[in-house]
Amino acid sequence: MRGPTRRTALGALAGLAACGPDPRLDFTRPEAAPRFAQAGADTPTTWPDPAWWRGYGSAELDSLIAQAQVGEAGLRAAAFRIAQSEAGARIARAALAPSVSLGAGIARARGPDLAGGRNNREGDAASLTLSASYEVDLWGRLSSAARAGDARVLASRHDRDALALSLTAQTAAGYFTLLALRRRLALLEESAAAARRILSQVEIQRAEGAASEVELEEQRAALAAQQATLEALRGQEAEALANLALLLGRRPDQVEVRARSLDGLTPPPIIAGIPSELLLRRPDIARVEAELAAAGLDAESARAARFPSLVLTVAGGLQSGDLSAFLTPQGAAFTLAAGLLAPLLQGGRLRAQQDQAVARAQEIAELRAGVILAAFRDVEAALALAEAARRALERRRAGFQAAQRAYRLAELRWREGALPFVSVLQAQQSALSANEQLVLAELARLVS
Repeated sequence: MRGPTRRTALGALAGLAACGPDPRLDFTRPEAAPRFAQAGADTPTTWPDPAWWRGYGSAELDSLIAQAQVGEAGLRAAAFRIAQSEAGARIARAALAPSVSLGAGIARARGPDLAGGRNNREGDAASLTLSASYEVDLWGRLSSAARAGDARVLASRHDRDALALSLTAQTAAGYFTLLALRRRLALLEESAAAARRILSQVEIQRAEGAASEVELEEQRAALAAQQATLEALRGQEAEALANLALLLGRRPDQVEVRARSLDGLTPPPIIAGIPSELLLRRPDIARVEAELAAAGLDAESARAARFPSLVLTVAGGLQSGDLSAFLTPQGAAFTLAAGLLAPLLQGGRLRAQQDQAVARAQEIAELRAGVILAAFRDVEAALALAEAARRALERRRAGFQAAQRAYRLAELRWREGALPFVSVLQAQQSALSANEQLVLAELARLVS
């Protein structure tokens, strides 16, 4: 280009280069709350242990979680998703490097040979070419795409971390649920044994005429109800063990849980003054941050695609119509070229692609705000529920002890003839209900 044409083209390129980032991609992080309302003042030096399950003091729970972390199918699949994203990042980054190709060919031709007077001639043609091309990343299109790939690798890793965190929680909860069912079974078996003892006494009294047929049938019905509940709980125990085995990536017959009750498990203390910066450790927040970064870089790459691209190419090789002269200097060729390609009429496709990428980034920015708010809600609710579960357990324990004493006294008074049998049935039912509620309160405390 010469004269005014050259100056016009250079001015247009300078104007494009002066264009700043898309203002629609200027995202601000939602303001974090200064502290958790349920945890007192922030103390950034106090952090819970990431291996929180060890605080329960159960070697068996530690072993089960370790098995889940290597055996669960979802986590193994997540590892392959990370491998896919890493390969995608390498593909995107490869565009920043020159591409080199080598070509070789040989062909046999047959055709008329007028000079020699023959009807046909045969000959061999050979070629060997080495070529290289490189796109100059003038506007950052390729580098933005490469960085977006790196951000997606981070997102996939954080996604795996979120799965791992959820898996450890589910494994612990499944373990506690199984032990709670076993504890309920043991308490109900004790209650059923007491009901059988009372039934024997009522049968004796009925034979002697001291008890009515109604009292006898009522006690039989109470015992039958407890036995039916026992069978249902045994089915729930088997189901809980199967669910736990699934989290470990094993069959139920391959999993053995030795503990029979929740006794010996100590809930880790809730540290006062949990800092709000703790949310930065949450993998779901880190994942959406990485996804937002990738989407923003995609939008930048789509914007840069609207600008001219500069490609440098170099090629050299050997070519000859006769194999005997293939390696002679006369068969060598070399080319060097630079091409500037600017999109002109695309029907609005490139602008639409940029708008689409920007809208995707804006969507993720809104999702990020929701994820952060949900994280604060989760922690606030968990702290409140943990404290409520602790207080409820204290009340349930006191109620259980009172119901047990009332049951023993009612049975004693009935034997002495001082209370009607209906009082024994009522006390028996109250004690059974108190047993159930106590175990469920222990379970809620451990899970919270």
